[in-house]
Amino acid sequence: MVVSSLFTAMSVAATTTSVKESCRPLLIGVRYRGRTMDLTRHLRFFTSVADTRHFGDAARELGMTQPPLSQGIRRLEERLGVRLFDRDPRGVRLTAEGQLLLPAARELLRLEADLLDLATHLVVPSQVRLGVAGDLDERIDDVVGALAARGRSVTPTVAGSVELVDLLRDGLLDVAVVRHPGVVDGLAAGPVLVLPTRLDSRSHHPATTLGDLPVAVPPRHHQPPAHDQLVDALRRAGHDGRVVEAADVGQRRALTAAGVATRLTPIPAGTTDGQAFPPLRLRIVMPHEAHRRPEIEHADVAAELERALTP
Repeated sequence: MVVSSLFTAMSVAATTTSVKESCRPLLIGVRYRGRTMDLTRHLRFFTSVADTRHFGDAARELGMTQPPLSQGIRRLEERLGVRLFDRDPRGVRLTAEGQLLLPAARELLRLEADLLDLATHLVVPSQVRLGVAGDLDERIDDVVGALAARGRSVTPTVAGSVELVDLLRDGLLDVAVVRHPGVVDGLAAGPVLVLPTRLDSRSHHPATTLGDLPVAVPPRHHQPPAHDQLVDALRRAGHDGRVVEAADVGQRRALTAAGVATRLTPIPAGTTDGQAFPPLRLRIVMPHEAHRRPEIEHADVAAELERALTP
């Protein structure tokens, strides 16, 4: 019945105007109950598995591991409401619904590529599109300023690490500083940088040790593995592990100033602190070489960022 309904819908669509026909792939994005960038990434998973007929081969082609690929296909199936693949001893086969949706998926990805290609011509060629995790707090100035001081034109985006990684994969950022650990499949990641932290000295309560106050932190969904690792580190340091999630740096500062929470901030470059608080771990991440903009000196930008973050 589902297949019959799909054929009926396609027959009706064939009688519409050419404008409606050209926009039909975009309707998937409108109906998708998630971010459109997630949709196009999952559609790339879909077309790659359809081409290779093998999840492992598709994962290698996409430069990622198989578990997140399989999870992405499951999410796409859930959102679209149809099963796209059948697995049996002979391998992976497209379902009837998958065969019908594959041309529309390819067309949507083609339109996305055309859009990004057009946007590329509108971007200032030497402008570095930089992503910075909001967890860096006051060190954000150091990161952005390090590039600006070298005469580079920078367009910064401050967001959660998961979002920054998605933007890198979608070709909308050139390089990003994200929290570690986290999933960076399909990207080139530098070494782990460890930044010491201290308790915010502007609070109106004693801030010499980790006490019973909760710690104001970015939301868990900004980088779940790093968030969980921080909570464990707080407990090892003698804290009870309670946290208050606040997406905005200003809100975390306000909670601290009000005396209802404390917060850990990266120590400014060139200073020291005697307390042993859980450090902030970071990585500089960028697309693989084949997907980088040739006008951006990615290796040099990464080296400048690393120098700004380490003594």
